[in-house]
Amino acid sequence: MKFNVLLLSLLFSISAFSQKDYLTFYIENNTTTDLYGIYVTGTDSDSWGEDILPDDIFEAGTTLTVTIPINKSTICEQDIQITFSEDGENPLIFENIDFCTLDKMILTQKGKTIYYTLEVLEELTFEIENNTKTSMYGVFVNGSKEKAWGEDILPEDTFEAGTVVTVTIPILGGTTCKQDIMITFSEDDDNPLIFTKIDFCRLTKMIL
Repeated sequence: MKFNVLLLSLLFSISAFSQKDYLTFYIENNTTTDLYGIYVTGTDSDSWGEDILPDDIFEAGTTLTVTIPINKSTICEQDIQITFSEDGENPLIFENIDFCTLDKMILTQKGKTIYYTLEVLEELTFEIENNTKTSMYGVFVNGSKEKAWGEDILPEDTFEAGTVVTVTIPILGGTTCKQDIMITFSEDDDNPLIFTKIDFCRLTKMIL
């Protein structure tokens, strides 16, 4: 029996993760000022890189969608620089913005001062593909430093073999991108499968 349990664990430890190549969010220019450039960089970087505006000018009173690439050096908390002329003099810089959970950045103006407010995502959504011959009965997620697994996030009682489900996890104050995931194979599974430190902020699909 111990051999069978070990073999099952080895088989299901083979998985693939489809991850986003970029982060997407909205910026609303709710000011009276046109913007000429938006740059994003890691908090520890000295280089701003390329302008992420899709057009040459970000006109006052408009909203646009921007993307920033994800690579090995990308972290959630980054700085953003906004320029108001082609020569980029006297830019506006906001520091330590969490881009992994950012949905919209709203720029407002009072006098000559520009402020921002952030609308953040309330949940993270991704797919799990059960490309095995075994039905699963529960999928649980928790922060890597938490002890409790919380509620089952499967939309149905059983996750049948050969199917794909879309699941969501809430974003709370203590939520971090890297979390653990536990999969059970029966209603009282004593040998669940656990993957640790999965980056859910970048995850689009987990393939078993």
